[in-house]
Amino acid sequence: MFRARAGHQPPHVVEIAFRLSFLVVLIDAGGWMLDTFFVPPTGFQELRDQLGWAGAVQQAAVSAAALVVLGAAMLLCAFWMRQGRNWARLVLIALGALYLAFMLTDMNMDGLGIEAVYRYLPELCTAAIATLLLLPASRAYFSPARQTS
Repeated sequence: MFRARAGHQPPHVVEIAFRLSFLVVLIDAGGWMLDTFFVPPTGFQELRDQLGWAGAVQQAAVSAAALVVLGAAMLLCAFWMRQGRNWARLVLIALGALYLAFMLTDMNMDGLGIEAVYRYLPELCTAAIATLLLLPASRAYFSPARQTS
C-alpha cells in the first residue's frame, strides 16, 4: 500500500528523507514528553499551578492529541512522497522551511545544553529533509516525464 511503485525505486536521497521523517516525529514526541513531564520546571507542573489538576490534564491531552495528528500527517506525507507524489514532496519542503523559520525566531543565547538538542533537532532534520528533496536526484524522481514513462 505504501511502497514505492514497482520498477520505480526512489533514489537514496528520497529514502533518506523518508527515514528522517520518522526521526523527526520520534524526536518531537520525546521532546514533548521531556518538556511536559521530566525536565524541571515541567510544563505539566506549570499548567497545574495555573489551571489546577483537571485543567493541566485536559491541556496536556489536547497538546498530545495535536502532536499525534501533526506527526501522523507528516508521516503520511512522507509515505506519499516516497511513492513519487510531488505534492507531498512540496508539503514536506514547505514544512522544512516553516520549521526552520520557527527555530530561527525561537533561538536564544542561553547556551546549548541537552534542552537545545531535543528542542532544535527536529527543525534541523526537517530542514535537511527539505534540502534532500530539492537535490537533482529527487527532482528527477518527481518529474512529470518520469511519471508518464
